[in-house]
Formats: sequence, structure tokens, C-alpha cells
Amino acid sequence: MERSSKEVKITIVLDNGKTTGLPERKKECSITVTHDSSVTLMSTLLKNGLLEGSFCGGRGDCGRCRVQFIEGVMIPTMLERSVMTADELRQGYRLACLARPKDDCVIRLAFAEEKKIAIISNMIDMPENNDQLSQRNMQSINQTTSVLSTDVMKESAVTGTDVIEKKPNCEEKASAQGRITAVTEGLIAVDLGTTTIAMQLMEVNNGRILDTYCAMNPQRRYGSDVLSRIRASCDGHREELRQLVMSVLEEGVMQFERSGTAIRGMCIAGNTTMTHLLMGYDVLSLGSSPFIPVDIGLQLYEDSEWDFAVWIAPGISAFVGGDIVAGLYVLKMLPDARRIDCHGQHESLALGEEVTDLSARLLIDLGTNGEMAITDGRRMIVTATAAGPAFEGGAGAGIVGSDMIANAAELLERGILDETGLLEEPWFSEGICTGEPAVRLYNKDIRDLQMAKAAVRAGVEVLWKRMGQPRIGQVYLAGGFGCYLDVEAAFRIGLLPVTMRDRITAVGNTSLAGAYHIGRDLLSGSMDKETLENRLSFIESINLAEQEEFEALYVKYMDFR
Repeated sequence: MERSSKEVKITIVLDNGKTTGLPERKKECSITVTHDSSVTLMSTLLKNGLLEGSFCGGRGDCGRCRVQFIEGVMIPTMLERSVMTADELRQGYRLACLARPKDDCVIRLAFAEEKKIAIISNMIDMPENNDQLSQRNMQSINQTTSVLSTDVMKESAVTGTDVIEKKPNCEEKASAQGRITAVTEGLIAVDLGTTTIAMQLMEVNNGRILDTYCAMNPQRRYGSDVLSRIRASCDGHREELRQLVMSVLEEGVMQFERSGTAIRGMCIAGNTTMTHLLMGYDVLSLGSSPFIPVDIGLQLYEDSEWDFAVWIAPGISAFVGGDIVAGLYVLKMLPDARRIDCHGQHESLALGEEVTDLSARLLIDLGTNGEMAITDGRRMIVTATAAGPAFEGGAGAGIVGSDMIANAAELLERGILDETGLLEEPWFSEGICTGEPAVRLYNKDIRDLQMAKAAVRAGVEVLWKRMGQPRIGQVYLAGGFGCYLDVEAAFRIGLLPVTMRDRITAVGNTSLAGAYHIGRDLLSGSMDKETLENRLSFIESINLAEQEEFEALYVKYMDFR
């Protein structure tokens, strides 16, 4: 049924700095815009440049597009009642993606301040004793980083388009200047993430970092998850989505070219949807079963004016893309075709028990999607599970997933949260402020975390059983999530089995490091398209939804036990 439409006037009070898109109006107290009553308030705000985008694709899941109705307040929807307190609703707070004003009104923009996101733009070096790198909290990570070397890990905290990078000391500056003077050839590695984009200019021969460029992925205006962007692409925004990423890549290349380094190539690693959007492919088949990608082989990106080769790292399936392949490549986990036919059977042990020479290695990369790979050195099985928003910021909480896990573990220890995932009264109704800085958590945020951790834990167990229940000797946690994760908190909520204690290694941005290694080997000729794709062809990719035991394991691990 079509909605009746009429034009109404919306007066927007400009008193909180939420008008970066309208610099000429910053000094005004308010502006008035025309609104079509048949569409949401978000549509009008987007049209007038008053909102950058929709993090949840306009579903009301994230609660970040809050506005306050000063006059003409509307009756709240059921979803708004679930993500806001009764007091906030009484004060006129609503969600722009759900509100459809039918009459003239006055509003104030009250968007939640976006939390700065740390971009880990380097991979942690791994000495022989990997257990020394097991991470407990951010303090231990900083200590580990300083011990390894000044170039081990570079962190950038970004929000919107701002990038805040740690400044090197005088010795580091002098060292970097000396390296740059001697460099003649550089390679650009790119981690094309759903949320962030990290680029590094690295010396071709030795991988030394010459420069770094980080930015938020501007495609977020169409939603924070891949499904929202698939819908946007299918709704006619395919070229715009491609150009949004290209604008970031072009900015990064321009910055790198100013260094005077001769750029010889670029290698881009990203999940399958992100690389398809960059290539301008039709992504309709990625959004529905049987989830068939257009092309997941090693590709050359030719639609640019750059005078160097641009490679897109190959993927394995619609859900396990080039970012994971890059990680497997740099961690030397990809199967060796010469050993595929000589694997034997291991004795079956409890997950994570006693390490031997036959032990398997496990890679886990957690974000909006949780990708996992297990190998015994001969076979490899990979999978992915939809983790939702919990590991990249609680739906309504706006906090990173590692903090969410730490907060949940603390609430469990204090008896405020029970093992079924329910907050005790009075917090059940009002939510609870916790953490540093303090954020308010509601039962919905806890439920999102439960579903995400259950999916990951069940996925890990399915992989382990499918591999034949080998001993787990090493577990690599990739990305910023792994670097900031309090591992003991992860054990406490049941994200990981306690038998993996002392087997956990945070390995940083393996996607970026792997992109460099793939690009370097392609440039030198030590790796080619046929050889790389042949190694990937031996990998078994499974769909968890089709595994008999997955549902039962998922239900089993929902509780915080």
C-alpha cells in the first residue's frame, strides 16, 4: 500500500556541531527544509547533507541516527522503545531512519558521537615462542610492541575522516628519513575493509614501511555491513560505491607519490563483497543463496590512470575473501600441493589439548563477519559466520567488540549479568553504565554479543571436528579485534575454550601484511596467478548453515558458561 504524501516543513536547530556538510550555515541558529511525509526523516537529512549515512542500512538496529523532537513529537515505534530509555522517549528522542513526520515540526540533531576506531596497520612480528605474544589487555600489547621493535605495529585512531596517528620519536624520525633516502622502489599494500581502509607504502625488497594512509570506508553511508551495501548496489548505486573507494585509494596514492618513491605496484586485499564493489561487479548473487561470486581469482584492476599494476588478492568463496587469503599467505598456512596426498590420521583429543608436532593451527578474524581457517599443514578447511555488529561496536552501545567482551565478563563476575544473558533488576529495564569511558548497555546489546560469540564458538568446533579433531597448537587472532582482546574475558564468556589458554597469538593486520607479500612475490615472479590459485583450489570451504551439528552447537554456546 502506497503511503499518502504531503510536503511539510522541518526546522532543524543547529546547536551541536552536527552540520559538517553545510559549512556556510554553521553560524545560523536553525534551518528549515522541505520534507516529503511519505519518506523517513533520514532521507531528508541525507538529501540536505545533514547526515553522512546509515550505519545499519536504515533498519533501526544501530540507534545512531537519533534526533530530538522539540515540537511535533511523534509516537515512538516499538523498535525505538527497545533501543531508548523511557526518559529519552519522553524527552522526544526518536530515530531518523524510522520517523516519518506528517506535520511541521522542530528537531535537534542528536547523533551519538562516533567512537574512534583503532586501525592496526601492521602485523606483529612472531618470534619462535609465539606464546610470549598472548595478549591479555591493551597495556600488555603496548609492552609487547615496544619490546619487539618500533616498527612492529602502527596504530591509527580514526573517526569520520579524521586520522590520529602515534607520532614517532626523534630517533624513529631519523631512522625513517635514512630509509626513505635509500629507497628506489615501493609497493602499496591495501587492506580494503568494510569499516576502514588501510594503505601502506612499503619498500619492495625488504618490506620496510615508508608511509601509511588510513581512512574510514566512505561506503558506510549506505550501511555498516556488506548486505546493506549489496542492496545499495542493486538499487542503482553500483558506480557510486566503486567511486567512493577509489577516492580513498587515489588520496593514498597521491600522498605516497609525494615521497618521491617509485611505485611499482599495488596489491589490494579485501572480503569478497568489498572487492566486487571495487571491480564494479554485479553483487546480486552475493546476497542470496547459493551465493556465487562473479570472480574470486587473482585479478588486475585496469580502470585507473596509475602507471603501475594493481592486483586484487584472490578469495576462496563468497564469504572467505582475499583478506583471509592474504593472512593465510603471510602466516604460511596455505596448503602445499606436494603434501596434499600424504596426510594421515591423528589421534583425536579434546579441543586445544597437548601440543605436538602434529598439532593444527587456527586463524580467526572477527568483525562484522567471523572468518576462520584450520590447517594441519596438509589439509585446510575454511568457513565464515555472520557475527553481526557485536564485534565492531555493540548495536546500541557504540563500543568496540573487545570492550564489549570485557564489559560482559565484568558484569558476569559482579553478578549483574547471569549466565543466560539477562541483566538483573533494576538494570534489566534501565540498562547499566559500565566500562571506561562509561557506556550504557541494554539486554539487546548483550543478546547481540551472545549470538555472535555462539556463532564463532560453534564455527570453530565444526571446523575442528571436520578436520578430524586434531590437537590445536596455535590460534592466531587477526585484526584490531585480536590485538585489543582481553583473552581471559573471552574465556570467561565462552567465546574461546579454556583449553586454548597460552595458545593465543594476536597477529595484527595480516590482511595488509599479506597484501604486501603477495604483491612482492608477483612483482619478483616468484609467484604467479596459476600457482597461487592452484594452492587455493585445495582448500575446502564449508557453509556452516549446512552442517548438521552447527545449530545444536550454536544453541549450546549461547549461554555465558
